[in-house]
Amino acid sequence: MFDAVRNNKRVVQGVLLLMILPFAFFGVESYVNSDVQREDAAVVGSAKIAQEEFTAALRDQQDRLREMMGEEFDPKIMERAEVRSQALDGLVSQRLLIQEAQRTNLTVPDARMSQIIAAIPGFQVDGKFSEARFDQVAQSQGYSRDGLLARIRQDLLIRQLYAGIAGSSFVPASLAKRWAQMQQEQREVSEAVITPFEFIEQIAITPEQVRKYYDDNLKQFEVPEQVKVEYLTLSEAALAATMDVSEEDIRKTYEADQSRYMQGEERKASHILLTIDASAPPDERTAVRTKAEALLKTLRADPSKFAELAKENSQDPGSKDAGGDLGYFGRGTMVKPFEDAVFALKPGQISGVVDSDFGVHIIQLTEVRGGQGKTLDEARAEIAEELKKQSARRKFAELAEVFSNTVYEQADSLAPAAEKLGLQVKTSPLIPKGFLMPAPFDNEKLRDAIFAEDAVKNRRNTQAIETASNTLVSARVIEQLPASVKPFDSVQAEIEKRLGLAAGEKMARERGEAAIAKLKAGENASLNWSPPQDVSRAQAQGPAAEMVRAIFNAPANALPAYLGFPMGNGGYAVFRISAVKQPKEALDPQRIEAIKAQLDQTVSQDDFAAYLGSLRQRYPVTINSKAIEAAKQQ
Repeated sequence: MFDAVRNNKRVVQGVLLLMILPFAFFGVESYVNSDVQREDAAVVGSAKIAQEEFTAALRDQQDRLREMMGEEFDPKIMERAEVRSQALDGLVSQRLLIQEAQRTNLTVPDARMSQIIAAIPGFQVDGKFSEARFDQVAQSQGYSRDGLLARIRQDLLIRQLYAGIAGSSFVPASLAKRWAQMQQEQREVSEAVITPFEFIEQIAITPEQVRKYYDDNLKQFEVPEQVKVEYLTLSEAALAATMDVSEEDIRKTYEADQSRYMQGEERKASHILLTIDASAPPDERTAVRTKAEALLKTLRADPSKFAELAKENSQDPGSKDAGGDLGYFGRGTMVKPFEDAVFALKPGQISGVVDSDFGVHIIQLTEVRGGQGKTLDEARAEIAEELKKQSARRKFAELAEVFSNTVYEQADSLAPAAEKLGLQVKTSPLIPKGFLMPAPFDNEKLRDAIFAEDAVKNRRNTQAIETASNTLVSARVIEQLPASVKPFDSVQAEIEKRLGLAAGEKMARERGEAAIAKLKAGENASLNWSPPQDVSRAQAQGPAAEMVRAIFNAPANALPAYLGFPMGNGGYAVFRISAVKQPKEALDPQRIEAIKAQLDQTVSQDDFAAYLGSLRQRYPVTINSKAIEAAKQQ
């Protein structure tokens, strides 16, 4: 939760994330233009979710993903059905919860509203609440004053509902202790692998078997329709590379706004967060603070343990796995007590216990950067790049209509548009239908267009299609290969190999299962065992996860125990569990407490998900699939 505040740059999002839960997404259209006729994306009980609101939620989700993923963000991810469904599910959950809050007469007293709003840094000037600042923020985000107040009130109602359900969920300490013991348990395991290649000489695949497999599985050997196209691209990025910028323009830009080229001081810090609910009784608050003081004492003695202790104890899900690392941030990003503590530290120093609305923090400052301005020489490349982009943006806006009209009006060739705009017509390799290809043919709209009947049959230009931000592409089919089936002769050897491997896999499994039966009966199975090694549940990650889980799911009350597991390469593994080892050292109370907190959180989330499911039964939900698809096209 604390990490989410850091990552959201827009003021209102940052403000509201201090109060609302991850599932609550709201759109501006809830409060403006309510009388406009529009297609609804969904109907939840008596409430409607307008198409515009859903589109706004998608934009918000795209902004969040872009901030989280940085350079790795690909806009095409927003075309995925599951991503659009997540955004709509958030809106549906919001409507369900608001209607339930109204049904149960939940309210937020005006005094409580005033107290919360006055404490939000985004609405303050010089540390005090400002009416003018509140109105400014509301207006900048498209809200009226009453609209923003209504949104905050709804968020608080949702929080009350969540607290009522999730707050009643807990895991007994005894279960957390047992879980900790299980996590540290090890099993001594030996392995014997039976490969399918051991049976090659015993396998004989007949020509009749090969032919039958081919005839029975023709779809496996289908070659999809393929097209080769000429295509033309108009992009802002390519235009920017051709732009010239004068030294005079660079100097004027620098002098007009030197403050823009000041590099504000940013600090990189890590923290350990122990959450405390605002309604927690004094003894609970004291217990949390006592734990924080104990952690601080350990860190004072050995600061190098900060990341380790953060992973084990921090309750900030956004940073704990990174050892508490919050990355770089400037002033005005974090809540004030946290910010004041960070900016009072020197690199390497660790704070005392810091109180905030989230709970208590222990903070370590790791790095400081910025705080000084750039000279003209230092800023020259940045300014030149910016001016080129500005010029390219204007040029793109001028040429986009010419590009679109020309490829449409002279649809028999791309040459007229290329000559008019000084662009180069390129030729693609063969593009198979239904397969992903490199840009620009990774764009679904463009792929659909080049396989459309008009494009294939009449060899006409596609319309100008935006394949990326400020990038237009038109394509024209110049060659088409219809869908076909590979000839039998070309796949005969492949089928024979496939059938041989399948037979080898079957024989390896049968031998492995027979060996296990012998071993369980006390007989010798003549297997080549590997030296025993200790396996822990912590190894249940990546490709080996299922195998490790199988080892720990096997009954171990009578040893040695045996089990089999099919390997990814077609082989079959037989495992012998010869010992179960419990940790020699006493369980760390802090680790047990951390595990309990994680289990509590998991149970709370599961309980709340079940609660939302029950609300869907009370308030019928109707999803407009056409509206969802329409949002994809925008």
